[in-house]
Amino acid sequence: MEVQCSRPKVVLVPYPAQGHVSPMVQLASALHSLGFQPIVINAQFMHDRLFNNGVARDDHDSGVMFLSVPDGIHGDRPCDFVSILFAMENVMPAHLEKILESFGHGEEGIVCVVTDLLASWAIRVAEQRRVPVAGFWPAMHATYSIVKSIPDLIQQSLISSVD
Repeated sequence: MEVQCSRPKVVLVPYPAQGHVSPMVQLASALHSLGFQPIVINAQFMHDRLFNNGVARDDHDSGVMFLSVPDGIHGDRPCDFVSILFAMENVMPAHLEKILESFGHGEEGIVCVVTDLLASWAIRVAEQRRVPVAGFWPAMHATYSIVKSIPDLIQQSLISSVD
């Protein structure tokens, strides 16, 4: 099957961890079957892991396009939560903005950005480019409910915002 260039494009931005990327790739495949051209944007270190381990394939059969963006994480250092968070907040937004700009928007351009809610920085980028954005939560709903409740719990002084 050949990837059609005239398909409306949906950019998907997963949080760079296996349990987040795999569900996002499954969503990308479903979007492709509905007539969209899904483009999965990964941090470079995660992109390398996916392709080196054979988890992802950038071929025309799947219809899913994979792009990587520089993340500032050096390959010789282990990735930890703080390094990933710093990369997502400080390095990756400018690269995502360039990608959104390069594809344009409208019927044959980017029609939507779907972002993992742990990669919420992508929401700001999409909004700045005036591209509709949708959140994606690959974890259990109960986990999302807890995370969503944290600001209210802090405001009610039930938990502290300080370590």
